[in-house]
Amino acid sequence: MIKQLSVTKLSALSLQLSRWMALFCAYGIAWSNACFNIGFYLMMIFFALTLVFETIETRQAFWLQSQWKITLKTPAVIIALSLFTLISIETILTNSNSDLAQYDFIHYRKLLAIPVFIYLFDSEEHQKQLLISYCLGAATLMLPTLLDGFGIADFFHLNLTPRRNAAYSPSMNGVHNLVYWRNQIIHGFNISVLFSVALLGSIYSKKYRWVLMALCALCMTDLLFFIYGRMALISLIVALVVVALQSLPSKKHIVLFLTALSLAAGIAYVKLPSINTRVNAATHEASAFENNNNITTSGGQRLHYWQVSWQLFKQSPVIGNGSGSFRQQLVSSDDPLAPLGHRHTHNEYLTQLAQYGLIGFGLLIALIYITIKNARHIENRWLSSSICTAVIIFATNALTDSSLHNNWEGWAFVLFIAIAAIKTTQTQKLSRA
Repeated sequence: MIKQLSVTKLSALSLQLSRWMALFCAYGIAWSNACFNIGFYLMMIFFALTLVFETIETRQAFWLQSQWKITLKTPAVIIALSLFTLISIETILTNSNSDLAQYDFIHYRKLLAIPVFIYLFDSEEHQKQLLISYCLGAATLMLPTLLDGFGIADFFHLNLTPRRNAAYSPSMNGVHNLVYWRNQIIHGFNISVLFSVALLGSIYSKKYRWVLMALCALCMTDLLFFIYGRMALISLIVALVVVALQSLPSKKHIVLFLTALSLAAGIAYVKLPSINTRVNAATHEASAFENNNNITTSGGQRLHYWQVSWQLFKQSPVIGNGSGSFRQQLVSSDDPLAPLGHRHTHNEYLTQLAQYGLIGFGLLIALIYITIKNARHIENRWLSSSICTAVIIFATNALTDSSLHNNWEGWAFVLFIAIAAIKTTQTQKLSRA
């Protein structure tokens, strides 16, 4: 009896520690390699200990226990594991270089973490904790940009290099940094999500309304003036539109809002150089590619990669060409952009179509759909609307970046999938009781 009680206490302790590490992991997703890795690996260690103690306590292997079975039967988990299984098979069967294939395989392993997050967290309060932890990380990501942009860093002689509008890389010269600041695409994505969560919070929470509105103002200032990311502008507009569609009471209000937003966007384009420059750069790069096949610009490179991916898709539309095939195509054909070393097509949908065919593409769309569907069933309106908006921002960013393939956008998506599915799992548990 005493031994059984001790095992029960150890199981509960390891479960709680695993949850705390998961929150630390969520906090690091938006800004810190170190925080994320420390949180993730400790979460997995304590999670493994939890399974061991529960196995001892119930005298039943964890994969036979009802809670684990329910977790694995969650629709989002089934789809995610199906996609990962497809990628695994395509990694084995691909004709691409093994290193290139393994590179893609490794970047999709994050899908396996979804059932772990769902298993660990089982309440609406836990859902809120995960989302808030992620948002705190996004706010931390924004901090040095604000210090730099408002001139506070200069005033206190703080060295926040690189300077304004410089694109930071998660790994410079092949060496991983403890933190990463202001990679334009990642930064724009995370701050757009933070903006939408804060805006929805200001709508549904009277207690923290003014604080959250101030946070919204800082996010907008960051996205409009302090970074150069062009997708950041699109993500901001998408966030505003999705929030309006979910929050405004009637079609009349929605039409009025969209009209006002269109006018504001037009005025901003005319009056604000930070907006005008980005919009013009995108149109000029597209025009230069169309007329002169200029592939030296960011936009030109993407358009070229998309053509390569589309041609690969047409070669094998159903099952794709396998992991690593996009990069292999660049190398094998002596593509002029091959020396840049890019290993994905900068469009998650085309990455799936080119390498994993319509099957992989369909599973990705299904994963986005089921996450939005799950989120809409969350009773808390702020939480429900926040996850819906975050997933739509992710889906939008996936048009110009291989967002699930990439580490940090992909991990954020994994977190959103898990948060949305937690309620589904809890409902299944109740129905089994």
